[in-house]
Order: sequence, then C-alpha cells, then structure tokens
Amino acid sequence: MANDTVVIAPDSFKGSLSAIDVAKAIAEGLAADDHPPHTVIAPMADGGEGLLDAVATTCDGHWQTTTLVGIHGQSLDAPWYAMADGPVVLESAAVLGLPLIEAMDEAPPLAQRSSYALGTLIADALDSGATDLAIGLGGSACNDAGLGMLAALGAIPYDAAGEVIAPSMSGLLSLARLDLSGLDSRLADVRIRVLCDVDNPLLGADGASRVYGPQKGLTAEDIAEVEAAFEHLADTTGARDRTEWPGSGAAGGLGFALALIGGRLESGAEAVLKMTGLTERMSRARCVITGEGRSDRQTLSGKLPLAVARAARPTPTILVCGAIADDARTELETYFARTYTLVERAGSIEAAIAEPARWLFEIGADLADVIAEL
Repeated sequence: MANDTVVIAPDSFKGSLSAIDVAKAIAEGLAADDHPPHTVIAPMADGGEGLLDAVATTCDGHWQTTTLVGIHGQSLDAPWYAMADGPVVLESAAVLGLPLIEAMDEAPPLAQRSSYALGTLIADALDSGATDLAIGLGGSACNDAGLGMLAALGAIPYDAAGEVIAPSMSGLLSLARLDLSGLDSRLADVRIRVLCDVDNPLLGADGASRVYGPQKGLTAEDIAEVEAAFEHLADTTGARDRTEWPGSGAAGGLGFALALIGGRLESGAEAVLKMTGLTERMSRARCVITGEGRSDRQTLSGKLPLAVARAARPTPTILVCGAIADDARTELETYFARTYTLVERAGSIEAAIAEPARWLFEIGADLADVIAEL
C-alpha cells in the first residue's frame, strides 16, 4: 500500500448512518479535491451492528442466510458471513437488535424477549459444518443472560415445580434449575470467539442489568430481582467465576452464556482489527480517519475509535464524529491528530442529524489539505 493512502475506518453513527455510509461520505469529500489521496474504505464495528459489513468489506468469503424468528417475534432472513480464511461470523444484532423492536408498533415487552434466535443462528452455522465461530455481541434488545440462546442449543430450564419454563427474561425469574446435559454435542469441538462491544461484567454496579437494563425497559424496582436471577443462573450452572469476566454482561448477559459453553470473550474492536488485517494496512498508510456518532468518556475506555488510533500508531489518526462531550475533548485530542464534529460544522445538533452525509462530505473535502501536511 502506497504511503499516500488514507484508510477510512469509522464505526456507525447509530440511528443516523451505517459505518459504510459514513466511510463513503468522507471518501467522496476527499475525492473532490484537485489532488485526492488514494482511499481505502474499511467500515468497522466493535461486535455490535455493522460487524458483518466490516468483515465482508475487507475479507474474502461468502454470505449465507438463515430464516428464523427474531426477537420481535417475526420471521426474518438473518445474514451471516463465512470468511474464506477465518471463522464463520455471526452478528447478534441481526436477530436480537434494538432496531427490530423499535420498528414495531406493538413490540413484545422486555420480560417476554428472548435470545433464542441467536441460538438458532449458531445451530444453523453448525449444520453448515462450521467449527470456528466469531460471534459479535452488541445492541441487543434482550436481558435474559442468554437463557434463550442456551435453550435453542439444547439446554432445558425448569422452575421449582419441575415444569419447563419459557426461555425469556420472565422465565429466568422463575428458574430453579438449568439442565445442560442436552446441549448440542458439536459445541465441544467448536472454537467460539465472543466479540464484545463492552467490557461490563454480568453482575454488580457495572453489570448488564444496572447499566444497560434501563434503556431496554427495566425499572429501578426490576433490577434487584433480575440481578438475583442472574446470580442464581450462575450458581446453578457452577459458573459464578465467569460472571466477573470482562464482557460477560455484554448483550444482556449473552457474554456469560457464551462463556458458559466455552466461548472466549474478547474486545470486539480489537478482534475486528485483527480479523480484517486492518492493523497492518494502517501501519503502512499516510493517515487513518475513524469516527462514531458521539465521542465521550466511554470512547476513552476503549471504544472503537480509540482502538483504531492505538492500533494505527505511529500513523496519525483523525477523529470525525457527530459530537464530542466537553469532559472528554482534551484527553481525546492526545490520541488524535485532529478532531472534527458534525455539530460544529452544521451549527446545531438538529442540522447535523438532518443531513449527516452532507457534513461528512464537507469535512472530507477539507481534510485533503490537512492530510497533506501530516
């Protein structure tokens, strides 16, 4: 790769533009310059929405689909990607994502939602002969600690009366025992990498329910009960130690459930950089451009833009995002050669949200001269 190459590797601007659309808008702005640099579009993801696009854009392989019932209770064709030289990649957001719920007029309540669809997707990948899985976690609309996924793979949940219960959060609240003896035997011979978008544990102040439960619909009164159910699940399966693993709280506790069946929990952003070979590409580039919808203190905890900047060193990295939190700006500027926001360019949050591609194009057009000076 020539030294005049610019690698454009953003995350999605959630609720606004996909990662690939963000990258294309910036690239089009750069191309408008009289002497545009060569660009490589490499949309990124941290395990959540957009993971499949990130891998498929940069890695040889082929798409597959599975028809199943998603978290919203409706049939859908769920995509997954088999890398030519790597694992089969599954994205939990494709079947459990919040957008599926938000698009419905009458969505099932949180208590009835289940991670069952992800188990169905895993089973179909196993049916295809897969022995190496990379499963992205993030953006889920469930909070059942993976009970539904485990049930889809052969586990049987019982209540205190010995009756089989629903594999959902409401079922989890009445769980007395989880029989794992019927788990799909093929799992024992499968490598499972779990790409987590967050590093929260399952339990405690930083756990799945307390941190992410409210945005999914948990009330303050519900949290203690759900937390106790999570704790009981861990105890009854003899896996209490795994509740403390970073990422075990990802996707409503799916990280814990996948660890229970042998999955290795990893930072999604770092894993995607390695899987796609982007780290090497960035090391030989002139500049890297990354971004996200909003950069704040969580970005400094290792979210995708920071992971990109660290992996790209010593190649300079530019941050382009929707907005930057005031309390994070100074520290972020120590990692990035330049920072740009759509809000500052557009003049207001409303204008930035209304036409994100326009403002990304304009920022891209300005960056050609900036990059030439780096």
